[in-house]
Amino acid sequence: MGRHQGSRKNAAPPQNRGKYSDEIAAFAGRLRRGRELDRTVFFSDAVFAIAMTLLVLDLKLPAMPSNMTAAQFNGILMDQREPLAGFILSFVLVGRLWLAHHRRFNAMKGHDGKLQVINLLALFFVVFLPVPTALLFEANSQTPWPPVIYSLTISGSFLSLNWLWRHAYRSGLMQPWVDRPMYRLVLRSQDPGWVVFVMSIPVEFIRPDFALFSWILILPYSVISGKYQMRRFVKEQTARLAAATGREV
Repeated sequence: MGRHQGSRKNAAPPQNRGKYSDEIAAFAGRLRRGRELDRTVFFSDAVFAIAMTLLVLDLKLPAMPSNMTAAQFNGILMDQREPLAGFILSFVLVGRLWLAHHRRFNAMKGHDGKLQVINLLALFFVVFLPVPTALLFEANSQTPWPPVIYSLTISGSFLSLNWLWRHAYRSGLMQPWVDRPMYRLVLRSQDPGWVVFVMSIPVEFIRPDFALFSWILILPYSVISGKYQMRRFVKEQTARLAAATGREV
């Protein structure tokens, strides 16, 4: 009886529970937030390295006889042209994703639980990429699913990085020097990576073989979009500096 009375005395009054709820929630969430980004970055770099290593495993040369002629050697190389093309394409895209990932985390000063979950989602698409790469030329253009899965994987990778960047900006996880123009420049810099692949999906269901060539559009799109976004960024920063110093643009 005395123990029950003591526990009731120690319990917080009902009217005080709401008063401390925000403080208690913040205390409980301390493990989900922090300033340390090294482990997240190191883990991400390891996943990128593994994905790049797995890409090369599809490049398999057959046993070559010692008396092989030049024509036979050329034939072996021609048989590997499609796996080699898939490897080069995926390696370049994974490299671009790694650069984007590295630069984004360079602009962050901390993390929270949602940021880490979004980062894991982006890494899922990266480490899965060797699978659709291996299937890309196996079906001999008879089915649209290999290029469709490839396009969805690449699009998911770039869109996940954009989601990560947007969340970090809105959650106050950015360095102080990341202003609105810088945020927009980085956000839009990866648009060619997902727009071209998303737009190619309808084509892949109609002409799977032709859709592969449509991915080349990422090159001119990247150049045009990059110049436009940089010009816009310079204009906004010039206006900001002029306003700060009281000068006319």
